[in-house]
Amino acid sequence: MCRSKSVSYFAHDPAHRLLPAAGDGGAGEEFTCGGCLVAGAGPRYRCATPGCGFTIHEACALRFPKSLKSTLHPQHRLKRRAASAAGADGGCDVCGEDVKGACYGCAACGIGVHPLCARMPGVARGNGAGGAHPAEHEAWLVRTSSSTAAAAAAADGGNGEKQVAAAAGGCAACGRAVGAWRYRCVTATCGAEFHPRCLMPAAEQCRGGEGEKESVGKGCCCGMVHYVTYCLAVSSFGYYYRF
Repeated sequence: MCRSKSVSYFAHDPAHRLLPAAGDGGAGEEFTCGGCLVAGAGPRYRCATPGCGFTIHEACALRFPKSLKSTLHPQHRLKRRAASAAGADGGCDVCGEDVKGACYGCAACGIGVHPLCARMPGVARGNGAGGAHPAEHEAWLVRTSSSTAAAAAAADGGNGEKQVAAAAGGCAACGRAVGAWRYRCVTATCGAEFHPRCLMPAAEQCRGGEGEKESVGKGCCCGMVHYVTYCLAVSSFGYYYRF
């Protein structure tokens, strides 16, 4: 990725400039992004003002436009917000986890999406599933119908307890019901489904794992080419499986 020497961040003091952290803060050091409040690792930007210490994901520093059109929410453009657009108890429309910091939101639909989730890899492998999925298997990020997601939630009982994965939509990694967005293995003999963050943890995404190489919008010049290819691939996959 192309890295600027000095940038500003819309939700931080405009007089404070952010610089790439020396050595990326250590190859394995994890942190919490001061902007979106989501876990991170790998490349990051840090405030150059003495005594500040504000640190954010590289993606939040360099790839956080005022609005974007995403296949994750094709109905409307998602607009950048300094704080959650989904309310105090709202969850990310993609991963379902709380949205607390800077995010993308749709006022018309009342949703919020983590910046990292807005660029969740379209294709991922089993590196983040705790051994629950073969590393050589490829999983695609897909969205099921609302009725299917509701049935899965009902099967989970709404009590938040870990349960054994079932055909009703259970995550193959943690056993709990999966929401509308999930990673689905395209290996014919597998077909396992996962919560997006069970297969692709935020820290792993920031490190640039194998799935990140194929994420929507990845790279400075080739993002649009992959965006079109990804849309066509997901459309054909959805037609075949009728989700």
